[in-house]
Amino acid sequence: MTTNHTYFLPFLCAAAFLLLLPPHPAYAQKETTREERIKILETLKESDTALEKTISGQSSQTIQSYTEGFELPPLSVFIDAVTENATVKRAQSQVEQVKNQYRIEKRNWWNYIRLNGNYSYGRYNVLNDNSDTFNDWYQSTTASSRHTFNVGASFSVGLGDLINRPLRLKNYRYSIEQLQHTQEEVMEERKLRVLEAYNNVTAQLATIKAKAENAALYNAQMKISENNFIQGKIDIISLSLERARRSGAVTSYAEARVSLHNAIILLEMLTNVKIIKGK
Repeated sequence: MTTNHTYFLPFLCAAAFLLLLPPHPAYAQKETTREERIKILETLKESDTALEKTISGQSSQTIQSYTEGFELPPLSVFIDAVTENATVKRAQSQVEQVKNQYRIEKRNWWNYIRLNGNYSYGRYNVLNDNSDTFNDWYQSTTASSRHTFNVGASFSVGLGDLINRPLRLKNYRYSIEQLQHTQEEVMEERKLRVLEAYNNVTAQLATIKAKAENAALYNAQMKISENNFIQGKIDIISLSLERARRSGAVTSYAEARVSLHNAIILLEMLTNVKIIKGK
């Protein structure tokens, strides 16, 4: 907020300088011509050129373009968007990961059953040497093929695995329960941050409306005071004090617009919900 204090610097210097001047008697005010009063008014306007440029600059115009007539969506829209946050999604993924491990452990009993089978195919030839009374030795060949296959199943289980199986499943259930509680804590923390940001935006909206009306009132009063000064109805000190009050109101309104902008950006970052259209 150091930058905001610099808005008042030209006016404080001008007001201090004018207050240190010796007071003008009534006849001196009357002797000041209209042209001289207009020239003094132009000199005072030059002192707040920096403030006018800052307040009416491009950034303020951009902020004002969407803060005027701005309507904040319902709180439920932002609360529902909490589930899309990266931190919440990571907690959900951890829960699903342990749930999958729990399902695998429940199906682990299938490992106790073993199925086996084999198949073989072969072809062989048999060569025989034979003889009888009427024939000398002669050879004969026998050829054949063979298919061999078998299928079987076996069941084996370790006593330790069988006894500890309920405890392992219970351990997974406890892990899932703890991660679910952690997920709920993350979501509750995120919802609280969203609620705080939403309330901040709501408060800034209410504040900026009041400060806008106050700035508009001082702007109108400033026009009247300048006209009265030109006509000689008020002196330079009264005009300077009026300008200082007007500058404070306008600067306060500019600060309120910036605060509202920052609050809206924070709410958008927490929920990934786009509030400012055409930004």
